[in-house]
Amino acid sequence: MRSPRITAIGSGKGGTGKTLIAVSLAHALAHRGERVLLCDADLGLSNATVHLGLEDGGDFASVFCGDCAVDDAIVPVLGGIDARGGFDLLSAPAGAGTFANATPEDAGRLLITLRAATNYDRILLDLGAGIDATTMAFASSADETILVMTPDPAALTDAYAFTKLLVRAAPSRSPMVLVNMAGSENEALRTFDALATTAQAFLKIAPEYLGGIPRDSKAGEAVRRQCHLLTLYPQAPASRAIETIARQIQDRIASRPVPASRTGIR
Repeated sequence: MRSPRITAIGSGKGGTGKTLIAVSLAHALAHRGERVLLCDADLGLSNATVHLGLEDGGDFASVFCGDCAVDDAIVPVLGGIDARGGFDLLSAPAGAGTFANATPEDAGRLLITLRAATNYDRILLDLGAGIDATTMAFASSADETILVMTPDPAALTDAYAFTKLLVRAAPSRSPMVLVNMAGSENEALRTFDALATTAQAFLKIAPEYLGGIPRDSKAGEAVRRQCHLLTLYPQAPASRAIETIARQIQDRIASRPVPASRTGIR
């Protein structure tokens, strides 16, 4: 069977809403018929279980140590529609910090295990904020990387640092960029253009623009209530934007073959 496509979701800094986006994209892609595993790869401060209102994120420790197959360790989150789609979760315990000292080599071994989970169409990796070596190992060894940024000037600086290290680790790669908490689509485009112009000038690469997600009070309310944004407020502006981005991800990525040689750290 074909290995799942691995999509890493990262950001140069905290506070960009990355985990909410990861959870919501898993939900949206499941609605579009994909079987998705959301793996919280923030090995120091995982919090996907908190966002989802769950007490348990599965037996991450056994998967991490190679003692258990992914299929036997996950927690079901959302059932599929007409036997298609759905998404599951695999996450370290929230706030435990058990795997905070994980190395890039550990990341490589975990990716090999995840690629063996052939019953999934896609695995979303919710990376830790920042640009430490393990985070960048995940980002550069995934099949594609989504970079989440905001219009905050500091987020632009950190997003460029993330992009630079990604290109250094995988020279043929450039991130797909998603601008969260935008005041308008024009602001989202200006934010992306600032990053793209700098990346083109100094790194000679052209990031792709996935789209903007508007600043939306409903998103914050979903986090506080520990509920799925797309279930709680399906017509909210942020929900509609995420559904659109999920469709773009499928249109731009799903038809591209995953090289058979991608089995771990490059």
